[in-house]
Amino acid sequence: MTEGADRIRTLLLRADNVLKHAGFDETGVTDGRRQRARDALVQARGLAAEPGVDPRVGELVERRLAALDGLEGDGGSAG
Repeated sequence: MTEGADRIRTLLLRADNVLKHAGFDETGVTDGRRQRARDALVQARGLAAEPGVDPRVGELVERRLAALDGLEGDGGSAG
């Protein structure tokens, strides 16, 4: 695995773990964790766009970002 691939994997895991341990209320993820997860995913998206990275990786990151938006619905679009 390349350094970039390792970094993308780490960022995806970070986002997943942040959300896994997040509290939820009626507006979705609380205490800034949504933004921390989004930040990790945005970094992963940037790395996934680099030349030589399998396009499926970028598609995966985009699906994760869309899922994060789905967690929030219309109630908290910070990002």
